[in-house]
Amino acid sequence: MLNPNYEAEMSVIGSIMMDSKNVMPLAALRLEPDDFKTSEFRTIYSACLDLFKEQRPVDSITVISNIGEEYKKTVLEAAQLVPSIRHVSEYIDAVKERAQKINAYNKAISFIESIEDETLSTEKCRSMAADVINCFNTASKQEAVTAEQGYLDFLDRMEHPKEHIKTGFEQLDRFVYIDKGDFVVVGGRPSAGKTAFTLQMMLEMAKTHKVGYFSLETSAEKIFDRLVSSYAWTSFAKIKTAKFDDDDWENLINRYDSFRKLGLEVIPAAGWTVEQIKSYSEIHRYEIVFIDYLTLVRAQGKDDTERATHISQGLHTFAQQDGITVIALSQLNRGNGNELTLESLRQSGQIEQDADAVILIQYDDNTPEVRDIKIAKNKEGRIGKIHAKYDGDHMRFILVDSNHVE
Repeated sequence: MLNPNYEAEMSVIGSIMMDSKNVMPLAALRLEPDDFKTSEFRTIYSACLDLFKEQRPVDSITVISNIGEEYKKTVLEAAQLVPSIRHVSEYIDAVKERAQKINAYNKAISFIESIEDETLSTEKCRSMAADVINCFNTASKQEAVTAEQGYLDFLDRMEHPKEHIKTGFEQLDRFVYIDKGDFVVVGGRPSAGKTAFTLQMMLEMAKTHKVGYFSLETSAEKIFDRLVSSYAWTSFAKIKTAKFDDDDWENLINRYDSFRKLGLEVIPAAGWTVEQIKSYSEIHRYEIVFIDYLTLVRAQGKDDTERATHISQGLHTFAQQDGITVIALSQLNRGNGNELTLESLRQSGQIEQDADAVILIQYDDNTPEVRDIKIAKNKEGRIGKIHAKYDGDHMRFILVDSNHVE
């Protein structure tokens, strides 16, 4: 069993009593009452925090008057015994770190004790394991950046440019800068090729990142049929009938070794919630997550619009908090004619607001092999249209002009 860091907790309380004006803002930014594992210090800090939020003085007299004379000795001793108020940031960090470890320890013990229960589902086990990891997922300390430091950091970034996540579509990568923690939506009408497009993206991303593809309506076997067709340039029609000639077999066998090294996993996730996807992703340490598709994620709500709002907000928060890139597919309404816009997104209001980028795939029924990849929203770049051809027999998009965006 882990014990509280009594000295650090006492030093934080003592520092507050000595100089609440400077210490309380630091403490309030990092610590909650539950981070104090010694009950008396938890009660004292809770009173300090309440007074601070009410913009009232925080000192030994106001605190004791709020919680009672029985805490007077502890409050005064803490103020007398604090080693040095200059080190209060270190005391705060020490309290936080011990609290995280104690929380993780307690949840781990609970998980170990519960796992013997034969009625406990695998999903519940995953969720409990993720809860242990989540004990360490707290916001990092944020410091203000001066004009001088900001400019120096900028120059350093220009000398050492960041590598954005590559989609495999050169033209798209020049205009949409996908980064960790981004929430990207890929939309299209039925049969537009959304799944094929994102699987092709995943094949490129999995060369350098660990990727999870959550399929909410298609089996893993069918997803891998499409992946292999795209990766090995093997006829999808032949794959569906399993009729290959000798050259086909040789090609498939030769491509196996490079394919198996890709950092991708396909997860059948029918009926999963955002929380389950998040937990599974954290446990498996995915850097990029695909969700096929958004409105099939299970969520509460009185209608489709409310459910879509909760899903979009949940995925956006998941991406930002965990620093995981989330790419979600979305089914589009036909709208007016073949031209797709942000308004074509089903329940588009929240999805449009949350997404860092929205990519729409559109086509004309008269020329189904021609596809337009439309960058409809792009927070950090330009919008426009990229022309492509869709090779349905190999589940691949081929850019027509890699140097042009309308």
